[in-house]
Amino acid sequence: MNIQKIFITLLSFLTFLLISSSFSQAAKLEKIEKTFSVKSQEVLSIRLNIDAGEITVNKNEQPDKIFISVQYDERHDEIEIDFDESKNEVYVSIDREKWLKSYDDERSPQLEVLLPFDVIIEFESKIKAGEIKLDLGGLKLKDFQLRNFAGEVEVDFSKPNLVEMGLMDINVKVGETTLRQLGNARFHNAKINGGIGELSIDFSGDGLQSARAEVDLDIGETSIYLPRELGIRFDNSTFGFLTQSSIDQEFIKKGRFYFSEKYETASKTMDFSISSGIGELRVIYR
Repeated sequence: MNIQKIFITLLSFLTFLLISSSFSQAAKLEKIEKTFSVKSQEVLSIRLNIDAGEITVNKNEQPDKIFISVQYDERHDEIEIDFDESKNEVYVSIDREKWLKSYDDERSPQLEVLLPFDVIIEFESKIKAGEIKLDLGGLKLKDFQLRNFAGEVEVDFSKPNLVEMGLMDINVKVGETTLRQLGNARFHNAKINGGIGELSIDFSGDGLQSARAEVDLDIGETSIYLPRELGIRFDNSTFGFLTQSSIDQEFIKKGRFYFSEKYETASKTMDFSISSGIGELRVIYR
């Protein structure tokens, strides 16, 4: 066998090993799908505890069923999905090895949750890192809590919440956060804490007669969009020259508060406080 044939044979063998290795890695991806029938007459408690991954949450078309799907790498991920029927409680955990180094790679876990629309829900999530996309419109969310350490977060209430929400609590440490149509959450109280990064908050939607919000900003660029149909009152504490604030000129400042023109006569009002950090703040009336 001459040198050329030896080289071709060796190259073919190495190619075979590479392809085999690729198939072997692909084969390690697993998928779990579960559907639970929940008690519609009781409050459903949902708790997510996720190290890293791509997380999507939407409304299920079935009124009393929750659907959960997880695609994961069995070499790095430990999955726990539990439904306690006696407590009407669903718990989902994704424990990922070295999550901080791998949360944005193409083999990170993918979690999909479809929530029942005819059950009152208390939703609590702690997600260390990843890409989070939640469309919570048309549900019955009583309370909503989201904790995220790093990544990209999108929360949208595309349709009005079917019940009044007591507390909406969103805390993001690092990354880009977009919150849309929060008025449709129909919250009484909201706490929004943005850490380091870019934060966009849109309060449009079908809000309650009165609502209260606290917005706490650390470092980065923040835009707050306020709907004209609401009577608005807010105050803004800053870091002095370290905060570059741009407040829409239509707001009237009286003392430490800013007011919309028809605050006193509006059928729906929202009061909120802004604690500005280092960076740029824009408050836009539209």
